[in-house]
Amino acid sequence: MKSYVKVGAVCIFSLLLVFTFTAQSFADWPGNKPISVVISYKAGGGTDTMTRAYTSAMEDFIGTTINSMNRPGAVGALAMDFVASKPSDGYWWQGASNFNKSLRVMGHTKLSWRDWQYFKAANSTQSFAVRPDSPFKTMDDFIAAAKKDPGKYKINGSGVGGLWSEGVALLESTAGIKLRTVQYKGGKPGVLACLQGEIDVCASGLHEEIGFIQSGKLRPLAIFSKDPISLANGMVLKPVGDFVPGMAAFAPFGGYYTLAVKKDTPVPILKKIAAAFAKACNSPRFQSILKKKFFTKDVLVGGAADKAAAKAEATTSWLLWDLKIEGVKVNPADLGIPRPADFEKYWPPKGYKPRF
Repeated sequence: MKSYVKVGAVCIFSLLLVFTFTAQSFADWPGNKPISVVISYKAGGGTDTMTRAYTSAMEDFIGTTINSMNRPGAVGALAMDFVASKPSDGYWWQGASNFNKSLRVMGHTKLSWRDWQYFKAANSTQSFAVRPDSPFKTMDDFIAAAKKDPGKYKINGSGVGGLWSEGVALLESTAGIKLRTVQYKGGKPGVLACLQGEIDVCASGLHEEIGFIQSGKLRPLAIFSKDPISLANGMVLKPVGDFVPGMAAFAPFGGYYTLAVKKDTPVPILKKIAAAFAKACNSPRFQSILKKKFFTKDVLVGGAADKAAAKAEATTSWLLWDLKIEGVKVNPADLGIPRPADFEKYWPPKGYKPRF
């Protein structure tokens, strides 16, 4: 009997030591150990710019260095898979965009929003522009030419299933035109391709085009927003719905800039990340970048970010499937993804509980 008591006491003492050590580890996180954030797209694009902006600001609040690295490819799947292979200890993050919303229907991964804790920072707006020597003076000119010569004119995408490719698909479907979409690894390479004459029209983020628009190196045709945007020089960027009325139903359309951390990361660490993230997104330094790049702040954490991620996946997955976009391999219904019209009835799904 005494031996059983002795063994039990040792076990309880050991459990207490483990609990105390674990709690202390969470309290000390991140300590002096640097954090690595793996960015899903090339340097210079919207995802890269935004990730570096908020993580740089987060360093002031989280207490350690945050190192950034770019790992582009497969519409963010390469970066996601790389981070997924790392320990769930809070030291590996993905600098993502759009909640990785198209990756499951593209067959790139089986991981969903349930496997990631997202933190949303801001939104961007898609923009359509041409070189100054382009024969297209307005969006009407471009639409008319594309209808006359289906498949003749080249426009950039951001990878099959990528955000800007999705916007181009919406334009083709709604305007009744056929374009030659040339895929690049992100929006910024598409802008450079347009400047170099590789494509006829640029369809990237306004933030990626604005500097060239303001300097006269690109002529804006339209932006994928509900309302016009007036620039300081008096130029007015017109909504694409003014030219293709059906597009207004999808506006505003653009990127969601998100940080992704493995969902099974200990809750105390997730809460620390969330607190630092919120403070960084409200910092003057971050606000100045938003204004300069024409982003809009939209901070979501915890359960609100989970719902936004699930809704984004539902909206995009069914859009890509219904439009029969090349490269879409999996029926959203087979993944249990609800149609957008049914999303509010679906949410919250059975068994779901927010991590914090």
